[in-house]
Amino acid sequence: MLLAASNRRTVLAITAACVLVLFILGRHQTAYGTEGFDERGRSWKHRLCNVLMPDSSKVQDIQAESVKHSRVAIASTFGFHHDVYLALAWTMERVMKEIGGRLQVYAPTPLNYAFQNIVDDLRLYSGEIKHQDDLLKDVTRNNGDGGIDMIVLGTCEFDLKGEWHTQLLAAWDARDSAHKFQIVCIVHHVLDKGWQGHITEWARRDAIRLLPISAHVAKEFRTSFNELADSFDPTIRTAGYEHIPIDVHVPVLDIPRLPERSTERILSKAVIQGSFNQDRRDYANLFQDLSSSLAKDPSAWGYLPLGDGTAYSVNTTSKAPFHLFLIGSGHIEVPSELKDVVSVHVGLDYNQFYEMMGEMDICIPAFAENGYYEHQASSTFAMAVECEVPILVTKRMRESYTYADDDRVVVTRPAAMREIAAIKALRSKNAVEFLDSDASHTGHPVSENSHISYLVDEMLSRGWTRTKSEYRSYKEDLWKDNEVVVQRLLRDL
Repeated sequence: MLLAASNRRTVLAITAACVLVLFILGRHQTAYGTEGFDERGRSWKHRLCNVLMPDSSKVQDIQAESVKHSRVAIASTFGFHHDVYLALAWTMERVMKEIGGRLQVYAPTPLNYAFQNIVDDLRLYSGEIKHQDDLLKDVTRNNGDGGIDMIVLGTCEFDLKGEWHTQLLAAWDARDSAHKFQIVCIVHHVLDKGWQGHITEWARRDAIRLLPISAHVAKEFRTSFNELADSFDPTIRTAGYEHIPIDVHVPVLDIPRLPERSTERILSKAVIQGSFNQDRRDYANLFQDLSSSLAKDPSAWGYLPLGDGTAYSVNTTSKAPFHLFLIGSGHIEVPSELKDVVSVHVGLDYNQFYEMMGEMDICIPAFAENGYYEHQASSTFAMAVECEVPILVTKRMRESYTYADDDRVVVTRPAAMREIAAIKALRSKNAVEFLDSDASHTGHPVSENSHISYLVDEMLSRGWTRTKSEYRSYKEDLWKDNEVVVQRLLRDL
């Protein structure tokens, strides 16, 4: 839907003003400080443009006459990612109540890891989940008024590289111009190319849009599409890749019964969540850092000296001995000296996972390579946010996972300070050991760098605990943003 001419002129004028002000402020220290973040952890550029740039899609009440898609199917052949596409179903049902639309979910049933219990408990979707084989029958059963007019594929990397592409394309072509449907692709990984050749035919029909779960993945897809739009191959160049809409829906659920925790407690439970793939997460260096820190000062972690033993044991006089939880899938070897410090948990169903995550004090992303910053979205951020576990991040992580660029849900360490050093400082409320260290072996302590010292002081002064009210206000903001995205989908903006 196009803005009126006068509104377009207003938006263009405000855009120009925003760009000019950002250029000027970008060359000077601002009221948000040299690091560029305000008291809520929002970047000053983000806050400024939110103030100056009106978003025409942010309507308070969606009107039925403005909606182009009211018969929506969410479907997948993939046996995972239920928490992603059914989080979208939850948002869609809230928005579609306003317009009297209809939503139908198709998926392999029963849902893996007992996710149906979560669907029922949180009322994510009020209808019956049909088997995925019923999608094509329902799409072709009605080619006119009242037929399915939008199909959201839960994991396009799997769902659009099989028979569904050919069958859905034939179904689209069989409809008259007034009753076409749109494909919405929930995507996770830019470099997963196996299915992307099918995008061309849908783009040529102006019938596809993408819905990643993080803005950095959206950005990389946009870059890729812009390159394809300039292809030497006329078949690709004329498909209209640069016009494919890309939005972001963050799958954060409203998990109930999360425990009340004192803000005065000592940090004692850290978690790394995800597959035990050491190419993706830096388990080896993290274990090494933890072992080295324990050897140097075991009492700071609540353990006895190793001595002649083979594993560190808990000091029973310690108020809060530290423990690292690994929750995920696969297999990983934990160093023998850490066998009572680190525990591995696999095969949890969703209720068990949420219960264990809800007990954690802090979440460590532990990214080992650039993929999670550039090409792929980690579920760790959304999982930690919905379970109200602060995430230990760097500035680089905040810039990638912009939806978590908020001090209400993250603890920011300087990149110079590795995770274990940051956790020890947060446990003891003291970073003297790190600041006095000579990490570069040049004879100069870290404290000589005023930028690093400042960021360490900022981290310690803010602390690592977050309140329920902080999480609630943050999540309500995020859910409103998700509703705006769904409105854009339904209005075909």
